[in-house]
Amino acid sequence: MSIEEVRPAGVSRRTVIKAAAWSAPVVAVAVATPLASASTPPAPAPSTRSYWDGGTSINKVVTTGNQYIRINQSASLGFEVEDENGDPEPAGKYTSGPATVRITWGAGGGVTDPQPYSVQETNLNGWVRTGSLPGTGTSGQIEYTYTGLLNGDANRIPLPVVRLYPSPNGALTATYVTVQQQSQYIGASGSYTIAP
Repeated sequence: MSIEEVRPAGVSRRTVIKAAAWSAPVVAVAVATPLASASTPPAPAPSTRSYWDGGTSINKVVTTGNQYIRINQSASLGFEVEDENGDPEPAGKYTSGPATVRITWGAGGGVTDPQPYSVQETNLNGWVRTGSLPGTGTSGQIEYTYTGLLNGDANRIPLPVVRLYPSPNGALTATYVTVQQQSQYIGASGSYTIAP
């Protein structure tokens, strides 16, 4: 028997076909859900139980005809979180939020008459600079950000490496250098040195 033969008067063929489609047996189909969608993203690090794990390095390099201040060579940044009992939380459970490293040079720490320096980036190591590089001068500041830092020793990341070159004669002269680390969730820490 065709669909046309059971069609009541005044009902179009399209309406009958649509009704027949809806009356077909329902077959349940199981679809596998990707594991990633079932996992939860890292939680914000609790600031009262989080601490930086890593540090900065600031040293002067003197070679034949070339002197400069090297910042963050082989230095890395990471953080750890402890539970209420002081035991380490599982790696990757928490995020620091966007992390920032700020490098500043000029007056301070006993240096009252800083000498001019120019800056050169050596390796950003995945960090992104905010704004442009400052020109040669008696003071300056650069800031870098990194997104995605997680707790745990395996999640440590290298810091951006830069050099400060003295101007105009190439000899190291007095300046005060600071490197500050901070993030959205876990607070701040910093280190400093005076060169030479």
